[in-house]
Amino acid sequence: MFNNLLKTVLAKNLSYSTKLALVARSDIKMSKGKIAAQCAHAAILCFQKAQCSANKETQEILELWLASGQPKIVLRVGGHNDLITLQEEAEKLGILAVIVYDAGHTQLDAGTATVLGIGPDKNSKINKLVSHLNLL
Repeated sequence: MFNNLLKTVLAKNLSYSTKLALVARSDIKMSKGKIAAQCAHAAILCFQKAQCSANKETQEILELWLASGQPKIVLRVGGHNDLITLQEEAEKLGILAVIVYDAGHTQLDAGTATVLGIGPDKNSKINKLVSHLNLL
């Protein structure tokens, strides 16, 4: 499947790179495993949102992202308001953005916003949005 996808993407001669940004809150106590699980939820939700999009450019970006190994970067913000602001900025730029809300089965209260997934999209667009953030 991925070999065919890679051939399709290469045939289109796309001249940009893509990535997905995962932005975790640093103001709530989550174990490393919890952060990993929440980031996985965000990545899957972003993939599903992109896959369901009728936008041709979104589909092209998704194909390139898949064919190039699904590059990701994991970053952090200080709190809930930062997550919301970043989501709003992403949406203004036309970038897919999804917040993960915890189910409350383990470490956090139900409904706690934990991670924001941004993209996948062109590196240049993602970088404009998150270049000021620190790695997790």
